[in-house]
Amino acid sequence: MQPSEIKAKKEHRCDFCAEKILKGDKYIKSTHKDVGYLYDWKTHDYCAELASKMNMYDDADEGLTQDMFMENVSDAYYCLLTDRFARDECEKYSDILKQLRYVGFREKLHYVILHYKK
Repeated sequence: MQPSEIKAKKEHRCDFCAEKILKGDKYIKSTHKDVGYLYDWKTHDYCAELASKMNMYDDADEGLTQDMFMENVSDAYYCLLTDRFARDECEKYSDILKQLRYVGFREKLHYVILHYKK
């Protein structure tokens, strides 16, 4: 079934980022069938757009899961930060870069979204 944009009548959770989709927010909904099991996939429009811009669907033959989405965003976040340093400086700041791995997913997601909006 084709994805459609819907205005939330109640609160949901985004199946990509696990954050709330608030009542009144627009989100993308698609219906899928897997081994006879029918389910709905709900996601923020910005999460779906980011997945598309980052070509996440290309390597997801069986579908893009929440774990795959979150891993891709986290990897992109770390790469975007390390790309700001010259190669010889990465070692110098390695302790700081290690700490950045513990930044919350929400912050990583918004940082990556801002990068891809450029």
